[in-house]
Amino acid sequence: MPSSLPMLPISQPPRMLRLKDGLQDGLGRNITYLRVSVTEQCNLACVYCRPRTGALERAEAPALSRNETVQLVQAFTSLGIRKVRLTGGEPLLRRDLETIVAGISPEVEGRVHLTTNGLHLAKRARGLRDAGLCGVNVSLDAAERGAFERLTRKDGLARVLAGLEAARAAGLKAKLNAVVLRGWNEDQIVPLARLAQAEGLQVRFIEFMPYQGNGWGKDQFVPADEILRTVREGLGASLEEEPVAGLEEGPARIFRLPGSEGKVGVISTLSADFCDRCNRVRLTSRGELKACLFGGHPVDLLEPLRNHASPEDLARLIRQALTDKLDCHPMRRGEDPQFAGGMWQVGG
Repeated sequence: MPSSLPMLPISQPPRMLRLKDGLQDGLGRNITYLRVSVTEQCNLACVYCRPRTGALERAEAPALSRNETVQLVQAFTSLGIRKVRLTGGEPLLRRDLETIVAGISPEVEGRVHLTTNGLHLAKRARGLRDAGLCGVNVSLDAAERGAFERLTRKDGLARVLAGLEAARAAGLKAKLNAVVLRGWNEDQIVPLARLAQAEGLQVRFIEFMPYQGNGWGKDQFVPADEILRTVREGLGASLEEEPVAGLEEGPARIFRLPGSEGKVGVISTLSADFCDRCNRVRLTSRGELKACLFGGHPVDLLEPLRNHASPEDLARLIRQALTDKLDCHPMRRGEDPQFAGGMWQVGG
């Protein structure tokens, strides 16, 4: 991929910060963060992402072209979105990803981030940075080769680590994300923390969310407090919690690792309630707006776009969809959410 795209200057406040009327949901929460799935396709078969039982639905090719993706993102940024994360599936399977980044970056003054499994990151990190990418979160659920292969069904740990190194060398802000499942990779919590400590990285452990449709149950759930206790005992050291970051930095609680620039974070998807501070919405690769991951009905934006809907019409659809955004996801109310698809279909 070309890597000669010019860096985008940051010379003035984002235009959306100059808007008098930002984007809010029905509960008055400011919505400033958009997650965009650019493909359902993936080159790994992580055990928790795909259904454990029954037939696996074949991932569809992206419905959104690169121009349509940029156009829809512009509809959101005109309303107040000021951070965009590109997700999948595996977004690096799109050959036009650099072009998409270059089209979106000016809309949010460079606040474009990427979540990837890292397999193809080594050869594309520089080009993505030159296109305007700001940071990358690498999904890495194991720090040891055998555990990585057992979780992902591929022997690819070395490639992921090479991609992580290339991203940092290119000047991208890099973090690690690790989903923890009991019986599968709780033994990788300490190795991942040691990796973060040695490399001066931040690793964020994410509580697994069992839901109807993926065939997993609550017996795989590992709470954040147990994860932190495992880190403390494994490293033989206390952890110093950092002050709460802004909403756009996400819901993670962050702890400094002793003797290092490294940090450990936990995202308590179930054991703690941060829904009252939710500032995000999702756009699927099929052009559907999901106000909540597990709630509400998706709103099709692609058909109106292709039928030449005006910016005002798209804005009206987006605002209307957000009036139905839930106060909290169903799991927080003790319900089993109905979610027929998979995380790879909505970008997590």
